Amino acid sequence: MNDFTASNGISVANHGGNWDRTTIHFSGEVLGLTKERTNARDVVFEDRDFEAIREFFQAEADERLGRWRWPENPDYVVIVRPPGIRVVSEKTGQYLDAARDQYEANPGEPTLYGAARAYFDAHPEPKPWHDAAEGEVWILMFRNSSHAWFVNGEYFQSAKTLTNISKFDEGIVAGRRIFPEEVAS
Repeated sequence: MNDFTASNGISVANHGGNWDRTTIHFSGEVLGLTKERTNARDVVFEDRDFEAIREFFQAEADERLGRWRWPENPDYVVIVRPPGIRVVSEKTGQYLDAARDQYEANPGEPTLYGAARAYFDAHPEPKPWHDAAEGEVWILMFRNSSHAWFVNGEYFQSAKTLTNISKFDEGIVAGRRIFPEEVAS
């Protein structure tokens, strides 16, 4: 983690993990911090500055541990546990194991389920056509139409109109590869 902005707008930049060269922007003022006291300098921190530093180290630990923290309620973290996730309340220790297709099973409990919904919304499930390879032909379905598209690099190119769309176009509602045919095992 190199750059981070805390919820209060203060940014922290870690130069390649080298804490001898850390820059923290406090309320518009830039301060350099070092491990060694090569320059005697008194620095006064406000509470919001400490909060920014706490959030930075928390985000760094979350990244290292593979956790996702719910931005709306940071007391809830999500850990991926295939085939689903585990949502944990750091305040109470309560947890919820949820799968993508059943995370709304109990809408009466808004916090654990809210964190699960937020995680799945922030991490949409990849669609088969996202990994379409050069030279393949797909039938792509949109709301009102479907026809053949061939893969041209990172795009689908329409066999009818020669227009290009991204493999991640949100208008695609379904798709199946028709060439090359899948070989049954």
